[in-house]
Amino acid sequence: MTTYAVGDLQGCFYSLQNLLDKIDFDSTKDELWLVGDVINRGQGSLQTLEWCYENQDNLKVVLGNHDLHFLSIAFKQKKLSKSDTVGPILASGNCDKYVDWMLTWPLIYSNKNFLMVHAGLMPQWSTVDAVKLSKEISISLKKDPRSFLMEMYGNKPDQWSSKHTKRDLFRLAINATTRLRCLKPDASIDFSYKSDLDSLPVNLIPWFKFQPHHLRKEFIISGHWSAVGIQRHDYGITLDTGCVWGGKLSAYAIDSGLILSVDADRRDLA
Repeated sequence: MTTYAVGDLQGCFYSLQNLLDKIDFDSTKDELWLVGDVINRGQGSLQTLEWCYENQDNLKVVLGNHDLHFLSIAFKQKKLSKSDTVGPILASGNCDKYVDWMLTWPLIYSNKNFLMVHAGLMPQWSTVDAVKLSKEISISLKKDPRSFLMEMYGNKPDQWSSKHTKRDLFRLAINATTRLRCLKPDASIDFSYKSDLDSLPVNLIPWFKFQPHHLRKEFIISGHWSAVGIQRHDYGITLDTGCVWGGKLSAYAIDSGLILSVDADRRDLA
């Protein structure tokens, strides 16, 4: 069995199929880890989700901000925007089935040696803290999706504290795991900067270069920040290579550390 972690798909169905061909993916024994943002922006959101659902036994998937956005639309907490490409999913006769499955996706997947998250982790979190939060949030999301999604949005609080209410703790945890790129020196989240590392303002620190308060032994796999592409850092690797923006779709072989990429398929792009 070979396991590959794959960067943000964002509905790039044909690019995914090209990547699967390149890595010679065998659905009878191989496994894919998807770093979130499985759907939206690319032109094949429905086909991508259909493929993932049909191959779910071979997948580990975490929620990204675009996946949560889709769920918010499905539960009527948000409206479709012009740039959204999830309309065909909503119109599908299998929409409810897909929504129910997506509600089981965690914010964080972990095993003995690896931890996968869409965006990043707060420096105050140990691995145990992060996984515990992910499980608590998953339980709350599945229990009452409409209420949970209604209270999910907002940029405050932007700094971790155990004194926050549970609702605020959950909101901050979701922002960290699905939106985080940079932290300020006081460890508060910056929500504005989205560009590359060369243009990074002096007062901002990439989350993966911020010294964590606890030793994390796991190798952290993330996506979300397409402007920085593949970054091998002290704690793991980032894998979003901007497929939906005309870049590449990349896979990281868990056992060997090899990276394989394909160019974005033009059929996936608007």
